[in-house]
Amino acid sequence: MEQALRPRIGVNKDTQFFWDGLKGGKLLIQHCQNCDQLQHPPGACCKHCQSFDLDAIESCGRGEIHSFVRMHHPIQPPFEAGHPIILVQLEEGTRIIAGLINSTPEQVCIGERVKLTITRCDDEVTLALFEPA
Repeated sequence: MEQALRPRIGVNKDTQFFWDGLKGGKLLIQHCQNCDQLQHPPGACCKHCQSFDLDAIESCGRGEIHSFVRMHHPIQPPFEAGHPIILVQLEEGTRIIAGLINSTPEQVCIGERVKLTITRCDDEVTLALFEPA
């Protein structure tokens, strides 16, 4: 039986750099050149000062779990029941929502150190996932 594909990603001009960065092996976080703030998810303008002077910085890919949920229902291939979705506080200061891999749902705890694992799911989808550090 063929394995189910991950859902397709909605890419637009504001998020293209993020997805291209992952395909190139980098976690890029949007940065405002005007107020020096980081933001994720990316947007058309800075959520802090509304400037359009945006670029991106490369994250080191390390952080800690700030919060999490365990997705139980509905079960959707290719996901397993109870897979954890985490909110990671990156060392750079911003947060990102991602899946947690190489850990059981029972092991997930707030404050746990995690590291980035860029995962190519198929020819179209490359994701920023995290695993215990």
